[in-house]
Amino acid sequence: MSDENKITPEATAAYIEKEAAREKKRKEVLEKELTVKDHRLTQEIERLSELNKEKENTKNTNYGMLSDVAIEKLEQENSDYMEAAKNKMIFVHETFDDSIPFYRKNLILVGATTGDGKSTTVANIVWAVLRQQNKKGKKRRVLVLTNEEKTEDVYNRIVCLSKGWAYVHHDRFTPEQVAFFNKSYKYLRQVVTVVDNTYGNGFGVTSTLEGICGIFDNLITNKEYYDVVILDYYQNVDTSTEDPKLNEYQVQSKLAKRLDKYKNIYPAPIVVMAQVRPVDDANTPFKIRIEGAKMINNVCTCSVELLADKTLRKTEWTIHKSRFLEALGSTLETGFERGRHVTYDVAFRDAVARMLAAREVREFDQSVSLQVVEDKGDKNGNDNVQ
Repeated sequence: MSDENKITPEATAAYIEKEAAREKKRKEVLEKELTVKDHRLTQEIERLSELNKEKENTKNTNYGMLSDVAIEKLEQENSDYMEAAKNKMIFVHETFDDSIPFYRKNLILVGATTGDGKSTTVANIVWAVLRQQNKKGKKRRVLVLTNEEKTEDVYNRIVCLSKGWAYVHHDRFTPEQVAFFNKSYKYLRQVVTVVDNTYGNGFGVTSTLEGICGIFDNLITNKEYYDVVILDYYQNVDTSTEDPKLNEYQVQSKLAKRLDKYKNIYPAPIVVMAQVRPVDDANTPFKIRIEGAKMINNVCTCSVELLADKTLRKTEWTIHKSRFLEALGSTLETGFERGRHVTYDVAFRDAVARMLAAREVREFDQSVSLQVVEDKGDKNGNDNVQ
């Protein structure tokens, strides 16, 4: 063997080291594959176990006359429900007092197109609830699950409603206003809990099926009862950590079914904000215009669509589904002033009309002034380009 083809001890050592590294990597990959397979098999076993439990429960349940224990439970649940209905909360504004079933065992869907005010409406719902007391005379509490905004944005919107500030042009807030925002957090945390997508250093907390369901399961297990739970918003819950193969429609369909279950267990109304497509055909049903899975409209007890008219500063609320049958199909109106939904009465309409008239005068005066400048420039032989 020539010196050129001779295998040196160094080359042999390098080869052995390389093969050892490859074997180590192969074992690591194999371990990961086993972990993934084990996780999938565990999920399947749990699913089959739940299915068998349901079958066994169905098999062993007595479908004859209700027992005395069952009747007592039914009576208690009915009394609790009727008491909640009697003491229902105000939804957003007094305008909705007889139209929105804002109490336990209700899943309320609020739909809007992009830019029509879903996040603003969330703040208004919270603000309205905080101004009410429960039957024990205590402040009510709200839980906001948001995958749309950060916690500080939700709190800031509520503070702005309380102060009559518009939550726009964030760069224009004064140091004093920023200080007031920060000071308000310590109070708000006592009555409003905001869980965003990175709550507790997590990720996907409010945008995954397991995240949302885990929160409700935790609340029920620990008997942490809020007066209202708000999810902002439905379509952003689009993935499953346990079953990544599910597409967004499958995830949302499963979410809708779980929310239907939670609304019957958890002692508070659940409000779900949703994205809808604009009306392109008057004959297109509201359900069809809901983006993503339509299942949510099937399980909700009330669905309402809001449409903002920014020129007239009003919002139209059309009720597409409601337990209050007399409200079905009706359209209610509220005014919009500094972020708040207010009474849309004659006084408000007159104020808006005066504001629009004054704006027209300003725009007319401005156009006349520009024309005078242009005419002057023409006489002087200039083109007036600055």
